[in-house]
Amino acid sequence: MNEKRTSVERVMAASTGLKRTMKTKAAIMVGVGSTIGTGLFLSSGDVISSAGPGGAIVAYLIGGFIAWLMTSCLGEMSAAMPVSGSLQAYSTEFIGPAMGFTIGWVNWIGAAATITAQIVAAAIIMQDIIPGTPTWLWIVVFSLLLFGVNFFNAKAFGNISFWVSSLKMILVVVFIIIGIAMMLGVTGGGAVGLSNYTRNGGLFPMGIAGIGAVILTSFYAYAGTEMVASTAGEIENEKDMPKAINLTIIILIAATVLSIAIVAALLPWNQASVLGSPFVYVFRNAGLKSAALVVNVIVLTSALTSGNYFVYACSRYLWSMAKFHQAPKICAKTSKSGVPVVALTISMLFAMVGIIAEFVAQDTVYLFLVYFIGGGNIFMYSVICICQYRFRKRYLAEGGRLEDLNFKVASYPLVPILGVLAFAAMLVVTLLDPSEAVAIYVCAPCYLAIYIVSRIYTKKKGVAAANLDI
Repeated sequence: MNEKRTSVERVMAASTGLKRTMKTKAAIMVGVGSTIGTGLFLSSGDVISSAGPGGAIVAYLIGGFIAWLMTSCLGEMSAAMPVSGSLQAYSTEFIGPAMGFTIGWVNWIGAAATITAQIVAAAIIMQDIIPGTPTWLWIVVFSLLLFGVNFFNAKAFGNISFWVSSLKMILVVVFIIIGIAMMLGVTGGGAVGLSNYTRNGGLFPMGIAGIGAVILTSFYAYAGTEMVASTAGEIENEKDMPKAINLTIIILIAATVLSIAIVAALLPWNQASVLGSPFVYVFRNAGLKSAALVVNVIVLTSALTSGNYFVYACSRYLWSMAKFHQAPKICAKTSKSGVPVVALTISMLFAMVGIIAEFVAQDTVYLFLVYFIGGGNIFMYSVICICQYRFRKRYLAEGGRLEDLNFKVASYPLVPILGVLAFAAMLVVTLLDPSEAVAIYVCAPCYLAIYIVSRIYTKKKGVAAANLDI
């Protein structure tokens, strides 16, 4: 009977067990809240100093376009097959069980390591806000907090996450308003206008080379956009997945590019790298003496919301792998409210091991984890585009109609092909930078080893790929 099922039916049938209780607005905030963070609040000054005002804006627009290519591919599949742990499920079906196994475990380890990084970052920030308090105390408090928020059903998680992420968005909006007021001279000082766009070499003082040097950094400011897809199996109205994904990428590009444009107008590009966070600069020059405290609160909020979303995604990744027989069956167990409590507990325990590793063996274990996930995004996003390309071909071959798809990429097969080419170009750029290349040198052999082991395992167990080479 299984052979007669279509690809969509197979994926959906294997991913049952969670409850659809999350509101669409909360799903959107999962993508927005997990993405906006230190890449915007702390690193944007460095991007401007490397590419100039116009170069930085162009770089973030290009980064946003590449993120759109990937999310469009993910959107079509998530709308047709709204399941949690989506990428692992899709790569299992449309590439093969070994690739699904590899993607699933790479995603899970990467998400758990990110939880570690966000909890530790939040604890360090609290030491600045409340001097003299021990780091371990805040680690315990934040770990219990994130576990508790995720222990309740998806509706409760979504509601809490929505309001916390809304706070972060409010801070971004306040920053934009104050920035525009400074440009117009409303805050009491002279109007800055667009003078910094024309001084010191103009919009593109470093030329095309300057833009190329920060493309990778600008794209990583959008890393995490794919997290919205992890809500697909629990969103209340599954037909809203296209809306959730589209609004997520639109909000992220608009907030990021507008913020960068304002920073570039207020902050001379040749001073950006020495002034630290551009947010501190803007708030301080607006007359807010506690600018550093404001930025600390912003970064703390970013760390906790990001950590919260990665706890959510991490548990869903493990749950999905268990449903596809790529992780212990016990990880597929859910509570009465539909929460994968076993997967959640294991994920948090692994994150705690990462925290211990950071303090005990920072130069070995933790550094390895950082490099392990460092090149993961390029690999993962390429797989998303490949899966969409194969999904569309198979969907039509199995008798599916394009008009029945709730969401379609703007131009097939151009979008997935451009996506793969863009990530291939990123890989080349990464390998040309010695400081970035080490992440590829570490993660690539690890991913290959996981893939080879999974190929041997699936062949030994007689697990055949569901997909056909069409």
